[in-house]
Parts: sequence; structure tokens; C-alpha cells
Amino acid sequence: MAGTAVLSAFLPVLFEKLSTAALDELRLLRGVDDDLRNLLATLSMIQALVEDAEEKQFKDRAIRSWLSKLKEVAYEIDELLDEYTAEALRLKLKGQRHVSGFFYCLFLRNGLFNHKIAKQIKAIQDKLDKHAKDRDVLGLQMFGSTNRVETTERTKSSSLVDDSRVFGREEDKEKIISILLSHNKSTQIGLSVLPIVGMAGLGKTTITQLVYNDVRIRENFQLRMWVHVSENFDEIKLTKETLESASASGFSCATTNMNLLQEDLYNKVKGKRFLLVLDDVWNMDFTKWHTYCNALVIGGRGSKIVVTTQNENVGRMMGALPPYHLKELSDEDCWKLFKNYAFVDGNSTAYPNLEEIGKEIVKKLKGLPLAAKALGCLLYSKVDEEYWTNILKSEIWELPPDKNNILPALRLSYKHLPPHLKQCFAFCSVFPKDYVFEREKLVQVWMALGFLQTRGKERMEEVGNNYFDDLLSRSFFQFHKGKYTMQYAIHGLAQSVALDDCLRLEDLARGSNTARVKHLSFSCDNSKQTSFQDFYEFRGVRTLLLLRGSKSKTASPPNDLFNKLRYLRVLELHRRDISELPDSIGNLKQLRYLNLSGTGIRKLPSSISKLYNLQALKLRHCGELDEIPKGVTKLVNLRHLEASTRLITAIAKIGRLTNLQELEEYVVRRDNGFKISELKKMSELRGRLCITNLEEVNGKDESSEAMLGGKEYLTTLDLAWSENRSVTLKEEHLDEQVLESLQPHTRLKELTIKGFAGCKFPSWLDNPCGLHTIHLLDCKRCETLPPLGQLPSLKCLDIGGLDAVAEIGQEFSGNGAIEGFPSLKELVLDDMLNLKEWIYQGKDEFFPCLTDLEVRNCPVLRELPRLPPTLERIWISETGIHALPTIHASSSSSLSSLQIHECAQLKSLEQGLLTQQLSALKNVTITDCEELVSLPEEGFRSLTLLASLHIYNCPNLAPLAKHKGGTLPGSLEDLQIRSCSKLINSLLPELKNLPFLAHLKIANCNDLLFFPEQGLPIALQILGISHCKNLQHLPDYLSELSSLKTLSILSCPQIPYLPVSGLPASLRELYIKDCPMLTARCQQNAGADWPKISHIPNIQVREEGFLPEMTARRRR
Repeated sequence: MAGTAVLSAFLPVLFEKLSTAALDELRLLRGVDDDLRNLLATLSMIQALVEDAEEKQFKDRAIRSWLSKLKEVAYEIDELLDEYTAEALRLKLKGQRHVSGFFYCLFLRNGLFNHKIAKQIKAIQDKLDKHAKDRDVLGLQMFGSTNRVETTERTKSSSLVDDSRVFGREEDKEKIISILLSHNKSTQIGLSVLPIVGMAGLGKTTITQLVYNDVRIRENFQLRMWVHVSENFDEIKLTKETLESASASGFSCATTNMNLLQEDLYNKVKGKRFLLVLDDVWNMDFTKWHTYCNALVIGGRGSKIVVTTQNENVGRMMGALPPYHLKELSDEDCWKLFKNYAFVDGNSTAYPNLEEIGKEIVKKLKGLPLAAKALGCLLYSKVDEEYWTNILKSEIWELPPDKNNILPALRLSYKHLPPHLKQCFAFCSVFPKDYVFEREKLVQVWMALGFLQTRGKERMEEVGNNYFDDLLSRSFFQFHKGKYTMQYAIHGLAQSVALDDCLRLEDLARGSNTARVKHLSFSCDNSKQTSFQDFYEFRGVRTLLLLRGSKSKTASPPNDLFNKLRYLRVLELHRRDISELPDSIGNLKQLRYLNLSGTGIRKLPSSISKLYNLQALKLRHCGELDEIPKGVTKLVNLRHLEASTRLITAIAKIGRLTNLQELEEYVVRRDNGFKISELKKMSELRGRLCITNLEEVNGKDESSEAMLGGKEYLTTLDLAWSENRSVTLKEEHLDEQVLESLQPHTRLKELTIKGFAGCKFPSWLDNPCGLHTIHLLDCKRCETLPPLGQLPSLKCLDIGGLDAVAEIGQEFSGNGAIEGFPSLKELVLDDMLNLKEWIYQGKDEFFPCLTDLEVRNCPVLRELPRLPPTLERIWISETGIHALPTIHASSSSSLSSLQIHECAQLKSLEQGLLTQQLSALKNVTITDCEELVSLPEEGFRSLTLLASLHIYNCPNLAPLAKHKGGTLPGSLEDLQIRSCSKLINSLLPELKNLPFLAHLKIANCNDLLFFPEQGLPIALQILGISHCKNLQHLPDYLSELSSLKTLSILSCPQIPYLPVSGLPASLRELYIKDCPMLTARCQQNAGADWPKISHIPNIQVREEGFLPEMTARRRR
């Protein structure tokens, strides 16, 4: 097929290039303008034939050959136009520096170069004329012709299924049935639509058949209907078939009147809870869907529509429930399916060798049921091992056409792709099977190859991401650990449509037409060698990717390599041994993507500055590289520069790269080429920008030249001054002037101001804007906080290291039309060493959305204001509070987690939020509050959902005498007490009454002598006792704890032996350390207590100085 299936996407790119202003000078040559017009006209006529040809090429070799030759001519045109554009750009840049515009134009008009181009245009026109004349011989039709051949109708599905031949779908079936039987909220049109999404051949129809015929579905739905939809979403036809499915067996409807059909269907489903399956849906036209389903909205409550589709966007368009993504089968289940079709009665025991080969075949299929079934049928009753081995080594498209129903199913998915997506998808066949790729990298490669068709001011990366999302939603790509991959059969489809266009060198077969290869990759084991000599014969390649095998033994590229591969647009050299590039790389005029990440390159050649078309230069993990050549700033088309901060911040005059999309950090210096004014024209920057060393800016006039207000695509901005600098009064005022003039665009989402030495924040920080996150850090001299409460979108606020702030007053909440932090969810106050008061006396709407509050290291802050009931998590540490804050009682509290640490002035919990009704509180941790003496009056009993209670190092804490009903709630699951000797003995007797307590740890409690007679809860699973130096015995009732799995005893020297009754049979782990008497008694096969513990699988008994082999044992 020679990659011909994507020609329809290539031609529009040529039209755009032929129409571009870059050719205006060329048109001035005598006769060239007419030649270009003729070329456009011929291409336009041919384009009208291409879609028909691409559809017929799979069955007609002559058409396939015609398309292949035509594509070679298209590439020839493309190379010619790119060569001219590149030369024009080179001369333009050179002319800007050396030659006047008059002489520049004169050279273009009269230069030999242009005459050469004109001559080549005429030669190409002759070739196109010849190909155009072949249309009648080949029987090709113009696009839009009424006689155009229709796609063959696919085999229709029914609701019947042989469940004895279905494997590995029980869990999916149960989940889908659960969704269908649940009372999900109806959509706007009153229908609940469940899309089952997955690639072709995954078994969407099969799983739906299983669900459809389940007895629970039969009993729950009064009416069940099944309609096979496929490509043509004809509303009349579908309404008719739905009505027939809903009617009695044998009913057939003859009318084609849509009104009558809809009325009949309306009456048929009215008031009935129905299940409708629409199998194999491709329609993306909402109007058609809405017209069809008008008659269905009258169904009874709980009615459901199940849609099987390969395109997730189809489900979204239908107003659906969250889609159910069907996954591949496990290798085990896929083997069961394959075996069922490959062997008589599914019995393979008589053929052990075939079993072994068959399991290897199944591994290749990556869980695709259709492929397992198809290959099983192909091998049915065949016992020739060589035949099986040949199938194992074959690719999907190499299988016999009459027995291969895998590719036709997949090709239907491919057929529904628009031309531009076909081109992008076919290119992915250049990757090895199971190759894991990154979205950003693939989009940049597509961009470099000219696959992205932009309109107006559309950004190429955004268009590429839309392409990627479309292929992802159509199941051509799959998520894989934050990256993406292609399923085995989908990869085979890509190979079948790209074929000669894309090649993996390791798969090169004899007789391959290397001249037609445009995209080439090479992967190997690290133990093999990478030789650049192997690439010399591929002189027409546009892509060269060295992928797997980064540690493969590799010499640096020879000097003549890039003289031969002069059409390269994409070059990736992922080999650790490459230490240098030849100067000839500067000859790659069309190179747009250069990835040297992970190489050992020490120095880039200066000729890299000639790569004027370069869009992406990647130098990540190039640890040996000392610098990037100064000439890199000549690369006016560079959009992505990826390298270490050290390398990028050393580039002088980086502001010349006006197309650069990312610049994570810019270090300001006073030297020319490093001033903040370099940022002036870099208006395309987006994402995050960190500007450091702002003390090097001379004043507001200089800082205003950064023009941050014009950088509308930035989402995150960090403005930082150096740490620990001595600041004069003059420098203080200078900081204020500089920051005032660095006002960002109103679209900015996150702002950090760090190390600012002024006394007041800039006025622009008061203005309502789109900021949702603000960090104000180490601004040591600021005495007041800005009125951030009037920022309508602010969600996260982090304030730390503002030493001069002594009071947070009403002004912090704002004083305009908006106040009180209407959207704030997270607030952090940290390292506010002189903060004494936080006052709020305003309306109750203060922090109406706040969920997280952290107050840390505010040692003189004595009191917090009343907190909103929306809070879910509170963390207070190293503050001077005397009592816990209260929560506003206007509504029920949402607080689920409370953390109190190192509050030296906190003496009692009898006041504050722990005395309130906290119905959602699940976790409480109190640590290092050494002056704390009393718990709440009712202890923690009122906290009815409390699951975890940790109290550490509160040596004076004791329960009040009036805790008659106990201290702990019955909901407790996890209790950990450490260094609380006055508390532990009063809590232990309560534990028996805690039915859910599973985790108990006691540490550093010297007052603990014995465990109480009441016992411990039967649900206990983990028991840890450590550093209780006066504990005399372990309780005998330990053997009764039938749920106990882990027991650890550390540094309890007074315990003489294990309980007489032994340890429970459920115990799986035992850890004993620094318990001399126990250690001696628990030695393997020798200690007196060894019989009590020999049943435990994992035992570690250790004393300092003991040999490990005598003190530890693990059993499996």
C-alpha cells in the first residue's frame, strides 16, 4: 500500500504551501505564476479522485500503484517548496544583517536558484498530467459523485450469544448489570445512556449480549430491544427496527412515514421500563440522535439505553452516563478462548508442543478476543507445528485474507477517521510494538512533519493535542502509566496502511523498497551495536528515530551522514555513546525536531545555528554538555527548548527566540543579553515562568520592559529575589517599584512572590482577577497583608515567612463589593514569627468554602478566629494558642481530620472545637504538647465517627475524674499512645468495649505495669508495645485474640516470658527486640517459648550483639 492511504491528508498541506506569501518572489519570474496556477488546478482535480482511490486500493493493485506514484510526486512538490522557503528564509535573515532589501530582492529575482526551481515545477507538472490521464482507465470517480461505491454492509449482530465460548468477562458483566439496575439520575432528555467503549474486536457486543440475556435483566425490564446500528445512522430505519424489536415476534413494519413510526414506538414504550441496546454506533450528529430518541423519552423510570461504540465522544454526544471502558482479556482467559476454537472440543492436552506455540501466539495478541478467535479458527484441527510457527511469526496483515477478519473490523475504525488523523495514526507504525510514547513528544513530531492543519490563529500544539485526544477517544491509543501505547492489533493496522512509508529497520526484509521509506526508526537490545552505515540507503527519509537501546554501542554520526539524509525533518538520537555531532548537521535545512536527550554529547557544533526551521531542540539529561552555542538565538522558529536550567540560563539574548513556548526559569543579570528586558517580545510563553535575581533590575523602567502584562498564555508566575541579602532603605523602595511594574496578565492562575524586601505589596494584587493560587513567601519587611479576600477566584493561599506582620485584621478579608474569600479552599500561615493577633469581626460568610487550614510556627499567636463549618482538615503546630479555636455552629461541621503539634501554651482541651458536635471527625492527632493536662469534659465519646486517635508526648495529660462514661468512642479503629504515662492506665480498661479497634500501639509509658483484667478487643489485628520499661507481664488472654496478625514487643526488658497459654493461631508476624529475657526464651528450636511461636510464618527476634541467623526466621 506504500503509505498511500494518507495522501488525502497530504494534499491540503501542498495547497497551503502553494498559496503562501513565501512564493510571491518566485511568481515574479516570467511564466512561473502561470505554472503555479496550473499546478494548483491539477492538484485540485487529483484531490477529488484521491478519496475514491484510497477506498478502492485495498482491492485493486493498479489503483494502489497509481496512488503510490502520485504520492512520490506529492513528496517531490513538498521537498521543492520547502527547499525554496528555507533558502528564502536564510537569505532574509542574512539580508537583515548584511544586505539592503533592494539587493536582496534583486538577488531573488535574478538568482540561478529561482530559475532552477521554476524548471523543476514544469517537470513536476508533466508528471501530474500523466497521472491525471489515468483516471478513466482506473475507473476513478470524482468526490461527491452519485455513483460513488458504497461501503459493503457489515454483518449484523443479534442479541443471542453462546456463553460457553465466552471467557473472562464475568466481572465486567456484573459491573454493567449493577449500573443498569441502579437508579442513576436521568439526563436532560429523560434517558440514561450507558456507552460501552473499546477498540474493534474487544468484545463489546459479546459482553452486551451476556448482560442482555441475564435473568436479572429479564426480570427488571418489562421490555428489551436490540438494534444493530453500524455506520449509517438512518433515523427512519432505526425507528422502524426499534419498533419491530419491541413488537411481537415476526412483526414487520412496512411504512417509512417517520411520524407514524415515531407515534407507534412512543405508544409501545410508554410507561414501560425498557432496555434498548444500540450496537456498533458511529454517529456523531446530535440532531440525528435527538430525532431518533424523541419517541423513547416516555419510557418508565429506570429505562436504560446501552450503546456499544469505539468512540468515547459518541457516548458524550448522546448525553450519557460515565462510559464503561472494556479492557483486554488476561493472557489466561485469552488462551482459553483461543484453545476453544483451535482444538477439537477445546482439548489441547494431546498436543503439548502446539500448546506451547499457541500460548506464545496468545501473548502477542495482548488480550484481543477477536484476534484470539480468528487465529483459533485459522488453526482449527491443524497439527503441523511448522504451520503454527509460521502463524506465530506472521503479522496480522500477512495472514490469509479469506481467514483474516481482524483487519476488516479494524479498517472500519480507520475508515471513519478524517484524513488528517489517518496520516497521524499511520505514522505511529514507525514505533516498535508495545512502545510507550509521550503525548507532547508525538505532537511535536507531527508538527515537525507538517501533519497539523491550523486555521487562523490556532496554535499548532493545541491542534496536535486535539488530534491526539481524538485518536485516544476512538481507542487508537491507550493510557499506560501516565503515557500511551498502541494495542497489538491497532499497531498492526497502522503498519498495514503505512507499510512502505514507515519502516522499523530491525524489521527490514529483503527486497524492500528503501527509496519509498519516509519515516525510519531503529530499536535494539543494549547488547547490540547501532551502526549509522545502515541508514545510508534511505536517502529520502524525513524521520530518523533511534529509540530502544540507549546503551547500545554506538559511534558518533559520521560527517557525511547528514549530507546523504538531507530531507530529514525529525531526528532523534537516543544513544548514550554519542559524544559529538558533525558540522554537516547544519546542512539539514528542513530539520524541525532534534532530540539529543540522554546522549553523552559534550559540545554542539556551531553549525546548529543554521537550522532556521528548527521548532524543537531537546537536550535533557545531557550531563556532559557544557553550553549551548550562542548561535541558537538565530533559530527564529524554535518553539521548544528543553535542557537543564544551567544551560538555558546561560544563553545570552534569549529574547530573540520570540516563538519559544516554555521558559521555566529566567535568571536576571546586569550584563547585556541577560537583562529582564530580554523577556519583552517573548509573548508566546505559556505555562510556568520563574524570574529570579530580581534585585539585579535597576528600576521600574527596566522591569516594565519585561511586558508581563502582555504574556496572556502564562498560567504560573514566580517572582523571586535572592535569599539572605542585606537591604538598604533605597533597595527597599527599589523592590517596591520593580514589583509594581511587573503586573501580570489578568489570565494568570498562580502567583508566587518570594524574597521581596518592600514594605507593601503592589497595588495590582488588590484588583479582582483570575488568580486561584497565591504564595507570599519570605517577604520579611511587609507589615500588612493585601486585601486578598476580594479576589473572587482565589482557592489556595500560602503565606509564610512574613516576619513583620504582627496582626491580621479586617482589611485582609477585603473592603470592596467582594470580600471574605468567597472561593478560598486552602489557607496556610507558616513561619509568622511575630504574628500576635488574627482578628475577624465581619459577617458569618468569612471563608464560606474553606476546607483546609494550616497554621504552623506562629509562636506568639494566642488565638484563632472562629472557623467556618466547611473545614475538613485543620493542622495547628508550633503556635502560642492557649485553647483550640471554635467552629461556627450555623450548620453541621464537615471537619474530618484534626492535627495539633508542639503547642507549648496549650493546657486544656476543655474549651474549643473538641467540645462541639463534630459529627464527621474521623482522625485526631495530638503530639508534643507538654503542658497539656486535661481532655475535654466528655473525653472523645461525643465523636461518634472517630476512627483514629494518636496522642504522643503529652506527659501531663490525664482524663478528668468526671469521665464516668469513659473517654473513648465505640467507633475507634486505631489507637496509638506514646509518652503519656498518666493517660494510658485509665484508657486500657475501656479497650475491651471497642468492637472495631484493630490497631493498638503503646510506647514510652513507664507507668504501665500490667494490662487490665478486662482484656483487649477481639477485633485487634496489630498490637505494638515498645519502650515500656516497667511492664511486668503480657496478658494470658493474648491467645484469645483470634484476629491478631502482627505482634511487636520492643525494649520491654521486664517481660520474662510469653503468656503461658501461648499466642493466637492467627498470628502471622512476631517482632521482638531488646527484650533480653524474651529473646533467650524464643530462640529457634532451643528457647523455652519456641513451641509457643513455631507456628508463626514470620519471626524476628533480635538482641544487640546476636547473630542474625540465630535471631530471625521467615517461612513461606
